[in-house]
Amino acid sequence: MKHLTFKYWLFVNVTFIFAMIATALFAVNIGVEKASIFNFNASETAHAIIFYSRLPRILLGLLVGIALGSGGTAFQALLRNPLADPYILGISGGAALGSVIGLALGLPFPAVTATAFTASLLSMLFIYWASRFHGRLPPHTLLLTGVIFNAFAFAFIMLIHSLVTMEQAHEILFMLIGNLEIQSYGAIVITASAVLFGFFLLCFLSSELNIISLGDETASSLGINIGAARKFVFFAASLMIGAVVSISGLIGFVGLFIPHAVRLLFGSDHRLVVPVSGFAGAIFLVWADTLARTILMHGNYQTQLPVGVITALIGGPVFVYLMKRQMR
Repeated sequence: MKHLTFKYWLFVNVTFIFAMIATALFAVNIGVEKASIFNFNASETAHAIIFYSRLPRILLGLLVGIALGSGGTAFQALLRNPLADPYILGISGGAALGSVIGLALGLPFPAVTATAFTASLLSMLFIYWASRFHGRLPPHTLLLTGVIFNAFAFAFIMLIHSLVTMEQAHEILFMLIGNLEIQSYGAIVITASAVLFGFFLLCFLSSELNIISLGDETASSLGINIGAARKFVFFAASLMIGAVVSISGLIGFVGLFIPHAVRLLFGSDHRLVVPVSGFAGAIFLVWADTLARTILMHGNYQTQLPVGVITALIGGPVFVYLMKRQMR
């Protein structure tokens, strides 16, 4: 592992933060309706388009991208599996099930977020327990367990979907697709508090992730408390995933290929990979959502795609490539 200096760490992170800000500023000006955030004499209609239509979903896209990118990096290091991803492993499915239960019960948004977090944490613990065999965690067993758990979670979600009101059924449908539809700033603030807390906790634990990724025996011999570190990582990642799934639904594959791309560019030191994967995930998801909301608006369809469609179309082939590469 290449030695990481503070100057290099700071330079890369600041560069990605500026790139993230620039992405948000460019994306907020892109749309069918002509409206620019730099036009201070804009009409009330343009002002409403910027601040009540585009900006909330861009802010939400940044938060969801940070959570999925850094969370996927943490799971890949913790499970020592390059195919680990909250969506594929079933953690997002568990969080979606918790969110649906909260929606069906008519709970307020903070309670729905708490329910999604609890469900995602319990899902990860169950999948981890079910996949272990004689102290080992075979990658294919882990993926198979995640697929089975996702099928169970989706079946339970559809059962609830058939029992709720029409309005609740519409919300559940959008959650399954994965969408960054317009949200209130209050909901975004609540999501941001959970995501940023989990993100900074993962950054704080990134040194431990470097050692844990080498194996439990090596980490124990170096004085790392494996159990405590794993619990904190599970808590931080599950908190972020639960928070974003409760508001954006199931957006897949971002946590799979973004960490791989960051490792190819900057190496495998998690002190750098964890934060940069979060920032890169945010940049990618904002541009994916910008494409989703504009690509079909100029033709005869005049409709917007859910962002989950774009991420799946990109992430599906990447997942097959990574799986084939690991098998070789």
